[in-house]
Amino acid sequence: MSRRKQIRSKEQFAAALELERAGDNAAALKLYQKSAMTDPANSHAWNRQMVLLRKAKSKEAEVKLIKLAIAEYQKSHKIKQQDWLKENRAKADSTRELARVLGLLEPTGLPKSDDTIIEKWQTRLYLLEYRIKNARKKKTPSKKPVNKSPKSATPAPKKLNQNTATKPKPAKKQ
Repeated sequence: MSRRKQIRSKEQFAAALELERAGDNAAALKLYQKSAMTDPANSHAWNRQMVLLRKAKSKEAEVKLIKLAIAEYQKSHKIKQQDWLKENRAKADSTRELARVLGLLEPTGLPKSDDTIIEKWQTRLYLLEYRIKNARKKKTPSKKPVNKSPKSATPAPKKLNQNTATKPKPAKKQ
């Protein structure tokens, strides 16, 4: 990733943030998308898109976005690791055996990544999919037939049980 693209992505993110603060969420969402596509490692742009979709209550779109964000972010991270390995071959070779013994390398030879951002996105994805799967179906209001007869308009008076209403309660003996 070139430095120029990172700077452009940050500028787009800043402009989108200003639009969001001004209340133009649709335009802000588009700029956040541009920012994330310019630099897929820009986790802030991905997060703001997720927030805007959450505010819009668009769960299916948010699920698609989270899946895309995870894939693009991991791909970008892997490319950065490979670029670093190419530039720093001597350092990587001298510490590779120690990293392997300590369990810090993936089977591919790249360092293991304990990325909290991806973990949060995966948790959010799981919760969203669970909520979508278990969401209650919205009931459509059904119109009840209106009966205009006078008998159903006034309820029938309740009858009192005369035995319980007139008997006095016995006093307790001590």
